[in-house]
Amino acid sequence: MMRFKLIVFGVFLGWTMSSACAFAATDWPEWNDFVGRFVQADGRVIDITFDRKSTSEGQSYALFFALVANQRARFDTILKWTSDNLAAGQLGDKLPAWLWGLREDGSWGVKDENSASDANLWIAYSLLEAARLWKAPGYAETGRKLLAQIRRHQVAQAGSAGPVLLPGYGFTLDKGRFRLNPSYLPGFMFRYLAAVDPQGPWRSVWDGYMRMAPKIFSAGVAPDLFVVDSNGVIMPDTEREPSGSYDAIRVYLWAGMSGPGSQDLVKMLSPYAVLIRKLGSPPEKVNPLSAVPIKSDYSPIGFSGAVLPFLSALDDKPTLEKQRERIRVDALRAKLGEPTNYYDQVLILFGKGWLDGQYRFDGQGRLQPKWMR
Repeated sequence: MMRFKLIVFGVFLGWTMSSACAFAATDWPEWNDFVGRFVQADGRVIDITFDRKSTSEGQSYALFFALVANQRARFDTILKWTSDNLAAGQLGDKLPAWLWGLREDGSWGVKDENSASDANLWIAYSLLEAARLWKAPGYAETGRKLLAQIRRHQVAQAGSAGPVLLPGYGFTLDKGRFRLNPSYLPGFMFRYLAAVDPQGPWRSVWDGYMRMAPKIFSAGVAPDLFVVDSNGVIMPDTEREPSGSYDAIRVYLWAGMSGPGSQDLVKMLSPYAVLIRKLGSPPEKVNPLSAVPIKSDYSPIGFSGAVLPFLSALDDKPTLEKQRERIRVDALRAKLGEPTNYYDQVLILFGKGWLDGQYRFDGQGRLQPKWMR
């Protein structure tokens, strides 16, 4: 009789856990829609707008979203595709290539072996948090190996500026200069990394970034890229016309969702919110030196999603609601068949997902998904 009760309890517990997972899988409709449009059954995230390519960025973000949604099977599938196709099955021992797609010879595979440090950090973060939240330490082993690879290959000493995170290979310039991307530095993530890997450079990288921030964001808007020399002197991007656009929009996103530890950064960037209020929506491109829009007749819908946490942090409710309404109308159009693109939907998943309470970060940068609260 006791054995029968234990079996019944086990069946009930299994059913309860399965039901909880099923609920999580359907409780975030925007993520489920994204999966249906952009994620293959084998875990490959496809940018259907641009030659059906896949990137380490897309794979890393999908890992994070699958963790937020408590979809472990999908997480594992995405992780396997990433390792098999971007790191020759050796993720952790090898940094993933950033670009995979149709090659000139007609085959599909890696098109550029360069490795994007932001994607690498997102993968490591998601693995370490998957280990904690799902009580599965095997993920952490790969995550820590990735961190070691990033430290070895993608962190450089920039003289008095201290250690800096290089976006990838080829960002070390002549005369002791480095070309850097501020959207590669989410505040919550670097607080987290400083806690879980205290011997690493993460606290110093973040502190150096914040020392440079008043000059990087001198006009109150973020550039896509900037240059720093070994004396800590900040200068505009030297490879192309300075612009704040598809990379820079993530600076506001990360600052808004990173909590009290990023309040100074939010305040520093507040002129960008003024620009949004003036134009009605975030401009596609801004001159980071003058805060003047370079092109003001187009605003990607994903940019409205990205700024939701930022506007929330500024307590700018009217502007926030205007952007949320813009997203709602666009989602209705999508249901009627209007095409959507990968990057816009990623930014909306991050921004609206955070605003809707699908996830938060605690003071140490640890993920707090809705299913754990």
